[in-house]
Amino acid sequence: MKHFATILFVMIGHANFAQPTVWVANNNFNAPAGPNVKPTVQAAVDAAAAGDIVQVQPSPTTYGNVTIDKQITLMGIGFNVDKDIPLTSNMGSITLTNNVDNTSDADGTIIKGLNFTLLSPGLNTGPSYLLENILIQNCQLQYIYAPSSYSSIDGLEVRDCYITSNITSSSGIYFSRPVTNVIIRNNLFIFGISFASTTPGSNIITNNIIYDGIYVNAEGSNTTILNNNFIASSGGDSGFNTKLKDCIIANNIFYGMTPSISNAGSTSTNFQRNVFTNNLVFSTGDDTMPPTGGGSGNSGSGNISLVSPLFANVNLLDTWSSAYDFTLQVSGPASPAINAGSDGTDIGISGGSYPFPTPNFVLKTTAAPVIQILNTSTVINPGDPLPVRVKANSN
Repeated sequence: MKHFATILFVMIGHANFAQPTVWVANNNFNAPAGPNVKPTVQAAVDAAAAGDIVQVQPSPTTYGNVTIDKQITLMGIGFNVDKDIPLTSNMGSITLTNNVDNTSDADGTIIKGLNFTLLSPGLNTGPSYLLENILIQNCQLQYIYAPSSYSSIDGLEVRDCYITSNITSSSGIYFSRPVTNVIIRNNLFIFGISFASTTPGSNIITNNIIYDGIYVNAEGSNTTILNNNFIASSGGDSGFNTKLKDCIIANNIFYGMTPSISNAGSTSTNFQRNVFTNNLVFSTGDDTMPPTGGGSGNSGSGNISLVSPLFANVNLLDTWSSAYDFTLQVSGPASPAINAGSDGTDIGISGGSYPFPTPNFVLKTTAAPVIQILNTSTVINPGDPLPVRVKANSN
């Protein structure tokens, strides 16, 4: 009988003078041996040099936690993988930090295609530093948490991710440290987003499906909230939690979720000086637009109230379903959100600079080549030919 192993996914680099080394974490039973194959993600990261790639092989067993103090690409196979035995790459927490003498940190790290519990960006192992230019893409994770003891962040993008929980904080993403140049786009949030620091930063929350509120603590925050779909039961949750000041809120659909810090609107001075432009509000606790606010007040123009966005199939509920279809109805009648944004594109997730590629949230498959089907005869006699049928995608 002949046996052979198959490589589930590989990374093909472009030719250059300094090719990154590919390391493989593989904890599967009878995993192939090799100098670049390690049984844990931490062992692979420790062996890697800055700029290297660590691939986390699909497995029924979690790989546990990892701490990263250098620039690497950490990648799994993604989700909804079109292949035989579609296992995913599962981990515990991922911590981005610096080394003890602060000669190296996780600046420029890319994390994609993984299923993990917690991202901790900016832990101080050595002296305080600035964590920069991090990309989290196509991951399913429970939450991102950066408490006040961590270092500040400049440049973090979270996109195409499914954020499912809030174990440590009240939000799926919680920044207590100052952060700026954060882009949060094309994600599904079961829990919300909190910028808790009093230091303002220029951050963008755009083209997300959100089932919870956004909290912005700093005055003069320069936070821009664009083209999101806020979904809740009719007259249900608040789109903004406790505080929101000096923000731009444009081209969003509030479908059941109240565009204020209270289900029935608010006159609190913690909700003021926000500009609401070209939003659509339907069946919320306060369909006035701009919503009621205190202090110097909220302002806005071009908003649409008391009119359904006419989604193809979305319920006014606090729970998300993969069966939902956020497509805007084009006839019989047409959705009022079509081409009604301040930029001439749709209001909601199908408009703006980062329109959703599909009418509902779908985690993408890996960008790396994948062997989708590999069939062989179960028993081959010595000396006989080995018939193999292979179906694969490419990058």
